[in-house]
Amino acid sequence: MSAPDTNTEKNKAAHKTPIVGMVAMVIFALVLLFGLVAWLSYAGNDPEEAGGVEDGISTELNETSEPAVEQPSTE
Repeated sequence: MSAPDTNTEKNKAAHKTPIVGMVAMVIFALVLLFGLVAWLSYAGNDPEEAGGVEDGISTELNETSEPAVEQPSTE
């Protein structure tokens, strides 16, 4: 069923403000997204930065020590 009274000029004027608002919000969201990407790129970690293992933790393997978890027997 179609609308009985269609006045496209009146409808165009009535919808202009909401459409402008929606376009403005999309542009604002894109600016925020670009800002986030730029900030993450600038503040991201540098591959040459020191890091990885905390102080006091040994990363050397010791083959003579016993395993931390006892393996179940297969008998």
